Amino acid sequence: MVTQPSPRPAGTDTGPLRAAGTSSPAAAGATGRAGSERARVGRPEADGAETERGGCDRVPVNGRSVSSRSVSSRTVNGKAVNGAVVKTAVPAGVAPDGVRRGLVLGGGGMLGAAWTIGALCAIEESTGWQPGRAEVILGTSAGSILGTMLAAGVRAEELRDHQRGLSIRTGPLAGVEFDYDTAVGGALPPRPRPGIGSPGLLRDAVRHPREYPFLTMVSAVVPTGRGSVAPVGDLVRGLVGADGWPLGSGLRVAAVDYRTGRRVVFGDPDAPVAEVDQAVMASCAIPGWFAPVEVAGSPYVDGGCWSATNADLMADRDLDEVYVLAPMALRPAWADSGHVDAGRGTVAALREWRARDRPKGVLAQLVSRYRRTVTRQMLREARHLRDSGVRVRLLAPTLEDLAVMGPNMMDPARRPEVLETALRTSRVALTAVQ
Repeated sequence: MVTQPSPRPAGTDTGPLRAAGTSSPAAAGATGRAGSERARVGRPEADGAETERGGCDRVPVNGRSVSSRSVSSRTVNGKAVNGAVVKTAVPAGVAPDGVRRGLVLGGGGMLGAAWTIGALCAIEESTGWQPGRAEVILGTSAGSILGTMLAAGVRAEELRDHQRGLSIRTGPLAGVEFDYDTAVGGALPPRPRPGIGSPGLLRDAVRHPREYPFLTMVSAVVPTGRGSVAPVGDLVRGLVGADGWPLGSGLRVAAVDYRTGRRVVFGDPDAPVAEVDQAVMASCAIPGWFAPVEVAGSPYVDGGCWSATNADLMADRDLDEVYVLAPMALRPAWADSGHVDAGRGTVAALREWRARDRPKGVLAQLVSRYRRTVTRQMLREARHLRDSGVRVRLLAPTLEDLAVMGPNMMDPARRPEVLETALRTSRVALTAVQ
């Protein structure tokens, strides 16, 4: 059953959406399912990790000098991966300043991933903290791909350069080719199969509507997609090898069981056993676009069917601060102002956004409504985290970002400009709150 979190004194925080977040209603997260959705995660070891801003040590592998960070992502307990035998710690854990940080990477398709990479670069440039060092990295949909890449040792600037089509010479992405524009089929999905996607989930949702988010109920009705996320699995396997999850990374991947509607966090102790490529593919399987991905005998779909961010899952993980990057949410222009009325409610803030964001066309209007829904849910989740004493830093696209994105988040023609715009707007947003 969906229950309201118990009210506790809110932790102090700052962030680009602070005013809207602190005035939002209490989170309506499915805490009654916490046994399967959320578990306390111990902090991974950080011995041998590089400093926050400094470069990492260089070690010889197959006759060339590569970073110890890249080698660590390809070796587990000293075993050989791709011909390299190097025993080194995976850099993750408590930051040098003693702050235990978590990172939430929300879903948003191809363009959402491009925006997120820009925001990740801005975070590292503005704060000196490397997002890949987060104690817990929670990824949903496209965010799970980026989270896995960070956990495998890829730096934010390497993600940026890879998106730009530049050659990566060191690290896990060295020599890796991936066509971001066509890998999963392009801007439009193939025609879905006829019929209801998950009759069992639809039946349960009708009988117990209060137990499921609206997006989960809608996903049950959508026909089964024909697209394949196999290229995403190939990319992930190429980064982490066949040894499983990146050692000590704290990577967690959100997906939804398509039969039961239950939200699952792959990587948590009580989640079904899954290889990391299976988990990521499941989290990316958008209903109606891609076919569900089978894990441990059950079909799974996009974690965004529950929430585009799933940020509430970061509670009870012994974290001090969480960065939430939400490419499908909205960032009101007044969030940067020092004259924000903290008493304004979320609904009023979103009405102001709607007055500025005037979408044209049916698809644009649907996406605009979806963004407002995502924003409300994200703010409830942030409120839940704050009430548990966690500082929350929220980043979401600005009006300028949305103008570049357009309504189709899978449009490859817009990807380069989305990335470059996010690099600029995210820097401004972070500067405004420091």
